[in-house]
This record gives sequence, structure tokens and C-alpha cells, in this order.
Amino acid sequence: MNKSILITGVAGTGKSSVCDELEKLGYKAFGIEDIEGMFTLSNKETGKKIETYDGYNVEQVKKHDWKCDIDKLKELMSKQKGIVFYAGVASNMDDILSLFDMLFLLKASPETLTKRLNKRKSNKFGGIKEVQEWLFSWKDWWEESMVSNGAIVIDANQDLKKVVEDIINKVKISE
Repeated sequence: MNKSILITGVAGTGKSSVCDELEKLGYKAFGIEDIEGMFTLSNKETGKKIETYDGYNVEQVKKHDWKCDIDKLKELMSKQKGIVFYAGVASNMDDILSLFDMLFLLKASPETLTKRLNKRKSNKFGGIKEVQEWLFSWKDWWEESMVSNGAIVIDANQDLKKVVEDIINKVKISE
């Protein structure tokens, strides 16, 4: 049986860590934001692609969209067999949700997110208070939107192994 599963959440919820842990357990998992050419950062007003970006600059963060290339995502997905996990978030989520059989939303408290974003090494996004405040200003609305689109909420405040276990158990139940 083929099943495409999206794991999403705001910055700092642990999408990449969950993806890495799933791979360690033998599952096929892709951190789609890390695949070269899969995402484009562009100016919201002009649509122009941005080459350099400062994740610590709140004004720059607010002016840009992080869009997934739907055709590239479809191409990647068409080559996969079995149960496959994809982890990521995009400005154009509404356009990609229908590609997936299941949707998981990693949800964490502002306190947990703040701790994780402040410790981040792989990605500078969200590393300063102003960007975190901006993120928290729309977080609840966005999470509610994902739930209304069928997302299964996973408590991302808990230990990574427990988060992954919860996801795997829910996938098994749906088979």
C-alpha cells in the first residue's frame, strides 16, 4: 500500500528532527524544505525570487513567502512506494495538502518553541524575539487552519521518541 504523509508545524516544532528519527527507524522520510530547488523564497509583492535572506531581520521575514514547487513535489512523490513521510511547511500549504493521504500537525507551546528556536543551529529563522513574536501572532490561526484541513494534532512538547511513536501508531491505526 502506498501512503504519502505530511508532517507540518510552525518553525521549532521539530519537523526535521521527527523526519530524521523516522529515517533512523527505517522509514522513508524527506525533509522537503531541505531538498534543493523544492522551495523558493520570494517577495510577497513582486514575486521576485530572493537570493539572500536574513532570518534575524523581522521586516525581511514579514515581506517574503516560502513556497513549495508543487510540480517538483509531485515528481518526488511519484517515484516513491509504500509509506513515505514528508516534513515541511510552506506559504502555499493550501495548494499541496490534497497531495497527501494523511496530515500531521506538530503543535508546541510558545515556551517550547522559544527554547528550540533560540538553540537552533541548522536554521537561523526565529532566532530573535521579534521574529518569534511575529510567528506567535499567526501561529494559532494557522494551526486551526491545518486542523480544519484534517490534520491530526501531535503534542510536540513531548520527547522526540514519543512524538514519533504517536505518529507511527496513528499511521498503523489508519491502515
